[in-house]
Amino acid sequence: MEKLVLIEDQVFLVSDELGDVPFGNNLGLGLYYLDTRFLSVFDLTINNSKPILLSGSAEQNFMGHLQMANPAWLNCSGEVVRSHTVSIRRNRFVDCGLEERIGLFNYNPFPVDVELVLLLAADFKDMFQVRGLTREPNGKVLAPSQGKILAPEYQDSTISLNYLGLDDVRRRTDIVFETPPTSLEFLAGGSHETTTVIQSASCATAVAQKESLPPGVKSVFRLILEPNKPYSITMYVRPAVADEKPRRSFFDIEVKELRDSYERWFAECTSIETDNEFFNRMLRRGQSDLRALLTYRPTGLFPSAGIPWFAAPFGRDALITSLQTMMLNSDIAVGTLRFLALHQGKEVSEWRDEQPGKIMHETRVGEMSRRGAVPHTPYYGSVDSTPLFLILFSEAMDWLDDDDLYAELLPSAMAALEWIDEFGDVDGDGYIEYQSLSPRGLRNQGWKDSRDSFAFPNGEPAEPPIACIEAQGYVYDAKLRLAKLLARKGDGDLATRLRDDAERLRERFAVDFWMEEERYCAQGLDRDKRQIPSVTSEAGHCLWSGILKPDQASVVADRLLAPDLFSGWGIRTLSSRSPNFNPMSYHNGSVWPHDNSIVAAGLKSYGLDEYAIQTITGIFLAGLRFRYGRLPELFCGFDRDLRYQSMPAEYPVSCSPQAWATGAPVFFLHTILGIRADAAERKIYLRPTLPGWLNEVVVRNLRVGKAKIDILVNRAGITTARQSGDLDVIVDDSVITSSSESINLAPTCMQKMPFFV
Repeated sequence: MEKLVLIEDQVFLVSDELGDVPFGNNLGLGLYYLDTRFLSVFDLTINNSKPILLSGSAEQNFMGHLQMANPAWLNCSGEVVRSHTVSIRRNRFVDCGLEERIGLFNYNPFPVDVELVLLLAADFKDMFQVRGLTREPNGKVLAPSQGKILAPEYQDSTISLNYLGLDDVRRRTDIVFETPPTSLEFLAGGSHETTTVIQSASCATAVAQKESLPPGVKSVFRLILEPNKPYSITMYVRPAVADEKPRRSFFDIEVKELRDSYERWFAECTSIETDNEFFNRMLRRGQSDLRALLTYRPTGLFPSAGIPWFAAPFGRDALITSLQTMMLNSDIAVGTLRFLALHQGKEVSEWRDEQPGKIMHETRVGEMSRRGAVPHTPYYGSVDSTPLFLILFSEAMDWLDDDDLYAELLPSAMAALEWIDEFGDVDGDGYIEYQSLSPRGLRNQGWKDSRDSFAFPNGEPAEPPIACIEAQGYVYDAKLRLAKLLARKGDGDLATRLRDDAERLRERFAVDFWMEEERYCAQGLDRDKRQIPSVTSEAGHCLWSGILKPDQASVVADRLLAPDLFSGWGIRTLSSRSPNFNPMSYHNGSVWPHDNSIVAAGLKSYGLDEYAIQTITGIFLAGLRFRYGRLPELFCGFDRDLRYQSMPAEYPVSCSPQAWATGAPVFFLHTILGIRADAAERKIYLRPTLPGWLNEVVVRNLRVGKAKIDILVNRAGITTARQSGDLDVIVDDSVITSSSESINLAPTCMQKMPFFV
């Protein structure tokens, strides 16, 4: 089912392709705010039928448009109203709530009788309940499962759906119609039977549905549509928590303000343009989706992880997204570091899997979190967020060289380093492991955190504590990066210790994680130090971190691009030769764009440029085939079949948009250009490798330290123009001193896509 997603700040709407939130949906449809569903039913019928969809789009993220038409009707006077003679349009946008305008236009030469019905209800479920979490830590069913849904109210032209939570917080959904309905019926809830006519190309079928509904409201508009006269119904739906006072907006003014905010966002970012219009579209889509997921917090910008399931702060996701988009806008990295430092672990809490210095996994603010049914206040069950925090801290210093930010974040960095060496190594073997102590914690705590993502070939789950492969690489990289930074800042003793630690880790890792028979890295070590012999994409993360020895790196790269891992659309999470392989699973054979972006960067760092380009090209070709050019969180790992011109298969409940998927196109370009910043030395390094489908890249206002520079890369060479500050551009060890003169960096005409797409 096609889903339409709108989001702005902490409000988002997920509807079906008709714009509805129908009865009993199990795909997470609804209007959400602060981890709570404030509309669980939003259903439109017209003359007891569903409109016929002609087109629908939510490309602008905050605004959607659906063009529909009528099925055939009989007028009250007996006249036949032929199908496709009445236009039905739904224009909507989200800001602090949902605003919708339903437009009707009659193209018949006679008046048409219309009964338009809107059914609205709110179950006020916590996101964890929507996702199916229904049990307490002791295994007993929640009793009661949630608080009390109160009777709807009507006052001052406002319909209020009300809820009193078990956390003693009142939540409500306010609904206002600019033009009052002809009739208004409050539904007491319980079991309701409705009959809906489903119109297809060949026939109309009446379907009876019996659903259990929370209390809601049925709004009926009885209209006579005169020929060639427009009619519209405008409504506002505002979620509110506690004593919040929902404000009423004006449709056209709000739309303009939101459009302007997106233009400001693009103006604040590095401008990137290429001579490939399809790649430009993917880059701009990622940048636009990233803006949609950003929340503005006292600590700065912070990206929510994804819609609908993960519209909340996630440590790992935000850290990786910030690393991917450093060349686009470093403010995301700064805001992410500050937010995670503020919520860094302070104490030992088994309930939250928290220890001092540990970086959080996820935080929630809904009813279940507030009343202690789940430990997400925040929850710290992530083995890799802490080393990733150190990697981002060091990378941010490479790009910004900000002494004040360094001094502000250094205590948090030292606490994170201490966690790695003390709490992170659960059993004292020199590797960081994970093992949840929380009865509601995650069993697996690497980025592949589903329950079945670490298993032996016979299906036996690996038992924790587990040392997952990529986390060891992250620790190696974090210590080397931090050593370089500390040495520059004058702490040579600690820098030397960290370099020695990293080298010892690399030597032991090369033996303990290497599967000689497979000529590949094991996915991890279980509690008995047995190798988990799955051939997975995580080995590519070890290329990115640099922990692999060069001879190991070359054979790992060969396998990553072999047919059992590379589907043609990208690198799979698990080899198709594995008995546990399932291309339709979440982590055992699917393709994740963010995963591929990290692997591609790792391949490039070892000089395996052709492999990196092949990886990028696979995801790029898949992205061309997704709606809006938007890369989803993941898609199925079926082979690309050139005989039948197959399409990449969508994963049904993938988040879209999703933060580290939005960052993947920018990180791909980062890898293509081979960019590395050194703000302290006022240098930027380039080692470009252009794929066959890309001939020219123009980057404007790229920020490194206090300097800004424009860069043109094409097959003829590299040209730079300094906008402000001092900065040397170094290409393959040759220094290009950027000129302060203004030069024309406009891209050439757009090329046609090559035949192989």
